[in-house]
Amino acid sequence: MTAYQQVLDIARQQSAALSRGELEAATLLLDERAALLARAAVPTAADVPIVEEILRLDRDLSSAIRQRMIAIRDEARDGERGRKALDSYGRHLPRRPMAVDTSS
Repeated sequence: MTAYQQVLDIARQQSAALSRGELEAATLLLDERAALLARAAVPTAADVPIVEEILRLDRDLSSAIRQRMIAIRDEARDGERGRKALDSYGRHLPRRPMAVDTSS
């Protein structure tokens, strides 16, 4: 089995994890793929369809990662807005009179 076939197997595992909604499990396999690709030879003509399949699966993975990043950004932004709104309540104390008129 070539390195590209091994990477394809991992890409399929990642795709299966995505279909189960397990993005984190899918991303945990990225280091294993990187190690295989680091020592892989230049792809041969026979490897081209395998590499194309890997790229197709990678598009799905990268889309899922991008969607999660956007969701995290939006959650953080919404949390920041909420914090600012809460901070503005009760922070402004009523003005105190500068002096008390005791002779009246």
